Amino acid sequence: MGISSGHKGFRVIGARTVIATLACGGAFGLMALFGGGDAGAATNCSAVDNARTEHANGQSHCIANAGPGSRATAQDTSNSGIATAVATTGGSATSKNLQPGSQALSSGIYGGNAYSITTGPKAESVAMARRGGTSIAIGGWGGQAYAGPGGTYCAGGFGAAYDSNTGAYCLKTGSINIS
Repeated sequence: MGISSGHKGFRVIGARTVIATLACGGAFGLMALFGGGDAGAATNCSAVDNARTEHANGQSHCIANAGPGSRATAQDTSNSGIATAVATTGGSATSKNLQPGSQALSSGIYGGNAYSITTGPKAESVAMARRGGTSIAIGGWGGQAYAGPGGTYCAGGFGAAYDSNTGAYCLKTGSINIS
């Protein structure tokens, strides 16, 4: 029952410390995943069914290009990065750049669903989905991630990728490399 020690006060302080540590770790993890930077306005682009949208705001840039029956969404929240999404022939592409100096690129064709996200500075992620498959690429802290017809590739500080059509996946963080 709890942390054992000869003192009841230590059990309460120890439990509070463990809970506080878990809460802080969770908060930092969520900031890394969803961006914990500037709350300034994001640069957003969205396009459906034969439309194209492009916006630039200072050093922030997004492009969404959708062909017939397709959907593309791109967002840069870093104030100094790029998000580009291109979808054709019933595909769906979503790109989200959360950190400065990073770029997220996605392409969905023939009903494919592509998701590209950058969660760290100086990151690159590229997802290319096709033929009803799903491709996911996440680049963080100087990392690179690719998911698409050639399988997957992860490098740098942090990268994670998955491609359903090839069944390939990879994870790279520091000296850990799983594929």
